[in-house]
Amino acid sequence: MDDGARVGTRIALLRKHRQLTQHGLATLANVSYSLLTKVESGSRPATEGFLAACARALGVEVAVLLDDSLPETTQDQRLGKMLSRVRTQLDLYDLEPDESITPRPLHVLREAVRGANIVGQAARYESMVPVLPGLYAELHAAANTWTGADRADAWGLLAEAYRCAHTVGIAAGYPDLSLTALNRMDWAAGQAGDRAPALRAAREYLRVTAYLRKRDYETCWNLNAAGRAHLEGTDARTPGALIASGQLYLGAAVLAARTGDASTVRDYLDEAERFASRTGEDLETFWFGFGPTNVAAHRVITMIELGDYSHAIHLGEFIQFPRGWLPTRIGHHHFDLARAYQRLNLPDHALRHLHTARQVAPGQARRHPHVRGVVMDLLSTSRHPSEALTRYAAWIGL
Repeated sequence: MDDGARVGTRIALLRKHRQLTQHGLATLANVSYSLLTKVESGSRPATEGFLAACARALGVEVAVLLDDSLPETTQDQRLGKMLSRVRTQLDLYDLEPDESITPRPLHVLREAVRGANIVGQAARYESMVPVLPGLYAELHAAANTWTGADRADAWGLLAEAYRCAHTVGIAAGYPDLSLTALNRMDWAAGQAGDRAPALRAAREYLRVTAYLRKRDYETCWNLNAAGRAHLEGTDARTPGALIASGQLYLGAAVLAARTGDASTVRDYLDEAERFASRTGEDLETFWFGFGPTNVAAHRVITMIELGDYSHAIHLGEFIQFPRGWLPTRIGHHHFDLARAYQRLNLPDHALRHLHTARQVAPGQARRHPHVRGVVMDLLSTSRHPSEALTRYAAWIGL
């Protein structure tokens, strides 16, 4: 599809979402009905004046009509205000610790970090964000004042806590916050003793996920290689090394699928499965939810990326999630299946899985670009969108 056809498709999609006929949009934009139909069909290019007129009528910026990439996460302004104190703590990481802080015992801090990650992996960001500034200050004090093994453990916990800011930054539409948080994660991880290699490898995996959204695959491969480099010389006794290795193979499988290399995808998934057979289901190490179930879920993802939608659905519908599995991973699986059903022109099934994703992790479903992409595709291919689809679109802010 050339650029002109993409622009026309996008205008048609937004017009249908606003429940406008071609005559209705032409009237609102004060443009020729004949020209509008030709632009939407891709047989005529859109001039600058035409784009400006349609954008005004549709209530969007011209850039929205020109952008055919995956819909980005809309910035959550409410969360953005709540994140100001988190940003401050991330910025002041290199100052001396607050002398007025007496850190709680290590086991208490470990449980506090675990609690923050549990809330984050349930996409309950409004509950997680207020906890982070104080937790960062306390862990920073512990890491700088404790000695011996406790000191290294405190640095490791601080790295895990920084990951929470990355999680909410990506979800709420603040990639700059995510980038800063992952930089701080690496800084803290480097001082975490024997946990350092796997923590730093996990950080590279998380950076891959950010560049996947940009379709910058060369950078993704470089980061995946950097993650593996951190794990050189490690073995099963190195804390978290098996989990980080397995997850990097899953990331590589998705990358290979994005570039259409089906045979390499299978190799990477088989390697990940080999690691999963050794780790079993491990929900909490780096909060990847790594294990046999996650490998199965990634088989579904890669099938979808390769265009094998029927096979993806056949496998994906029968995956059984272990008790207590991460809500955001379950939610992701359901909107992956929604993508597959949408590609097969089965909108009712796609919407069913979107609703399930909303039930499991509403904070994730409302913000994730894949959900927005599926909903926009459903709207664009439906002459008369159902009330359920229209309500879902309104809920996610389309």
